[in-house]
Amino acid sequence: MATSINAAKNILMMAYTYYESDPRVMREAEAAVNEGFNVDFLALRKVGTASSEILNGVRIIRLNQSKYRGGRHHKYLLEYAKFFIRCFAKATCLHFKRWYEIIHVNNMPDFLVFSSIIPKMLGAKIILDIHDPMPDTFISKFKGRKGTFYYKALIWQEKLSAAFSNRLITVHHLVKEQILVGHGISADSIDVVANFADNKLFPLREHYHIGEKVQFVFHGTILERAGLRMLMVALTQVVLKDRIHVRIIGEGDFSDELNKMIRKLGLECLVSFENKSYPAHLIPQLIEPCHVGLVTLEVSPISNYALPLKLLEYISLGLPVITVRNEAILYYFREDDCIFFDWNNPSSLSSTLDHIAKNPRILFQYRERSIALRNRFSWENESSKYVALLNRLLGM
Repeated sequence: MATSINAAKNILMMAYTYYESDPRVMREAEAAVNEGFNVDFLALRKVGTASSEILNGVRIIRLNQSKYRGGRHHKYLLEYAKFFIRCFAKATCLHFKRWYEIIHVNNMPDFLVFSSIIPKMLGAKIILDIHDPMPDTFISKFKGRKGTFYYKALIWQEKLSAAFSNRLITVHHLVKEQILVGHGISADSIDVVANFADNKLFPLREHYHIGEKVQFVFHGTILERAGLRMLMVALTQVVLKDRIHVRIIGEGDFSDELNKMIRKLGLECLVSFENKSYPAHLIPQLIEPCHVGLVTLEVSPISNYALPLKLLEYISLGLPVITVRNEAILYYFREDDCIFFDWNNPSSLSSTLDHIAKNPRILFQYRERSIALRNRFSWENESSKYVALLNRLLGM
């Protein structure tokens, strides 16, 4: 009987996220399915979604909890703790039915790995997938400082979570080398499975035509650190307002403030804000009319090492990209790969937008750069790395 169960190659994944809106966890889960694993995924439940369903071979189990959006760090920790308890109960119960060989835990929070303590004691291998280094993300979001008790406590729980896990993975090399190793985690314990775009989900756009207006787009989580406040200020300084339009798609902590800014600054005719989160597979068709991707990141100690997925998704579609310079972006891209502006200078962005509105033909040059780059940032190679890690953990 044990042989039969082990042959099934069962894996449990979990994340404090809405599964269908989180491309990274979807890609990893589907890569495991394609390798022959039976994948169960514990996730948050959005109003109106089923408690359980199968998508592309992944059995999604939505726990009775929605995502907290707000500005109170203690409230985040409380919501994480509630999710931890639900995952502990569900993972333990499921393990006695499914006998998981591997449990893959996505942060934040890091301490969610301890919800798998019973399966680990019974032989399951544990992966901690660090999307966002928790100590640095929290001090960036809540304007804290390194060296405080709160920061040190987050470092401690990160290191403890890493020690509990059999293997760590993270989203790109700079997060590994500049942040996690700097926190005292051994480089040998960390694999990089880069958070690159799925070229099948974001196929190269065959036709590219610019009409009377240049359509700019930003999609993703609506956060202040995404640079949207600066974007609004920059738009008030644009001269050729009749030649551009900006479409913003997503939801997040900054949604209410963004709506207020659009109204207060009189940008209703220039900006359309669709305050809704969509499944990843719908994004390409939603942004089909757009010509340029906007990556208006606010550079901070943590976002300096961010390589925004939206940037890579625009590249995959063959769209030109307007973006900032940070360590991660300059690690992967040259100056002539994207249209760069100075993140802390709204005038730099407004000048860039006016230049494009006046000379839209330059976008075709940057479209060619995106087409040339798209295979370099494809999920296909990263998927192979992830599958190889799963098989190593099983001794295969």
